[in-house]
Amino acid sequence: MWQVDRWIKNPYWQYFSRENVFQTQKPFNPTEFIHFRKRIGKDEVEKLLKVSIQLFGKEAQEKEVLIDSTVQEKNITYPTDANKTTQTYN
Repeated sequence: MWQVDRWIKNPYWQYFSRENVFQTQKPFNPTEFIHFRKRIGKDEVEKLLKVSIQLFGKEAQEKEVLIDSTVQEKNITYPTDANKTTQTYN
């Protein structure tokens, strides 16, 4: 459900969803996915996934995957965060 909320705030997602104008309302009610999955059942969801993967055949398979780690949180300790239990020498 939160993905739909993020879609409203993200112009890039909207652009790549082929929207011509920035939208400020949800494109659909997120519960529609739940009702759809319940209506077609687990086996049909699996079939739908297999068909969507097979649409592009070998073109959909990547030989290598590039990972951008710049969006990952960093655990950095700055000098101002130094441990206050350090000993001082006279």
